[in-house]
Amino acid sequence: MDGTKRLALRREREAKAPILLQAGFRPFFIASAAWFPIAMAFWLALLTGKIELQSHLDPVTWHSHEMIFGGVGAAMTGYLLTATPNWSGRLPAIGGPLLVMMGWWVLARVINAAAGWAGPWPAALIDSGYYFVLSAVIGRESWYGKGRGVSIAVLTAIFAIACGAHHLAAATGGLDHGIFARAGIAILVLLISLVGGKLLPSFTRNALPRDIRTTVTAQETRFDAIVNWVTALASLAWIVDSKGLAPTMLALAGVLHLARAIRWQPWRVTHEPSVISLHLAYLLLPLGLLGLSFIGEGRQSDIMHLLTAGSISCMILAVMARLSITQTGRHPRWRLAPLAAVLFASLGAIVRVVSGTGPIPLQEGWLLAGLLWMFGFGVFLIFFAPMLVLPRVRSGSR
Repeated sequence: MDGTKRLALRREREAKAPILLQAGFRPFFIASAAWFPIAMAFWLALLTGKIELQSHLDPVTWHSHEMIFGGVGAAMTGYLLTATPNWSGRLPAIGGPLLVMMGWWVLARVINAAAGWAGPWPAALIDSGYYFVLSAVIGRESWYGKGRGVSIAVLTAIFAIACGAHHLAAATGGLDHGIFARAGIAILVLLISLVGGKLLPSFTRNALPRDIRTTVTAQETRFDAIVNWVTALASLAWIVDSKGLAPTMLALAGVLHLARAIRWQPWRVTHEPSVISLHLAYLLLPLGLLGLSFIGEGRQSDIMHLLTAGSISCMILAVMARLSITQTGRHPRWRLAPLAAVLFASLGAIVRVVSGTGPIPLQEGWLLAGLLWMFGFGVFLIFFAPMLVLPRVRSGSR
């Protein structure tokens, strides 16, 4: 199918679907940006004893699960359902299939918070089954795209296994469920390394004046392959045993990611908030990896927030903002909105890490960190959610 015919068919299908279901990024970006602060508010209420959780997951486990496999999963779905058709040249999912996936994701969130009446097995099957289906969809597009994106499909399948295993390990107590939480985080770190390694240099190069674009390569090099492989090996070592060889591997991965971030020359694109916000989010990745490598085991859960509340969440915000702008043809009324969202979320992550170690008391620090982090997603909802429920602006129509 040639590009002109494909575009005509896509617009015909879009015209028959509600605006919110015309592309994967529309419903799932809103769901992700809304669920993160809802889940955080729920977590803060659990901490203060204002509510009780009716689930096989204890409050701490529920919190980590919903951050890793809940909010992140929605953003991941929105991005992948939007990006994968570009691999295969096929039409994207629109309308009914999106509604089914959205309903499935919502059902998983509800049953995880109130699974006491259903039990861990149904919750695990519903929650992990969602990601197995997503992996199959990505795998199908990879097949038609002659293998492009097969690593993403495999990682999504492993993510599904970690999701289900996290449920069952927490319910039975037979295994350390922290292993599966680390597995989920490690997969997301790998996705940032793989996908971010393609997006950031490309966006950076495009944002530069034509006469200096050649200073930043948009092509992956052997160095990028080394970074990805070292990150994969460091992640595996960290999942299996956070001690032993893991600290050394994490430190090496952190140094390589830092070198990679410098190599992209982010200081050249400070004039473009949507691009510099991606760089700031990425910078938290090597900081988190280096922090995990040097900190003692007793504080690893604190430092881990540089990866989760920091790099992963900020990368989600930055990518969602950038894609919302490019895919809808609109711009936020406040140009610095992408950067503001990332700064608030990253500040929340930093406050969470240092809470209880200095002048900020532990409980108050957690509350402040949660509020700052929630405000970052609030900025996205205020400035970008309206774009996602309005028709795309066609070229020349503004």
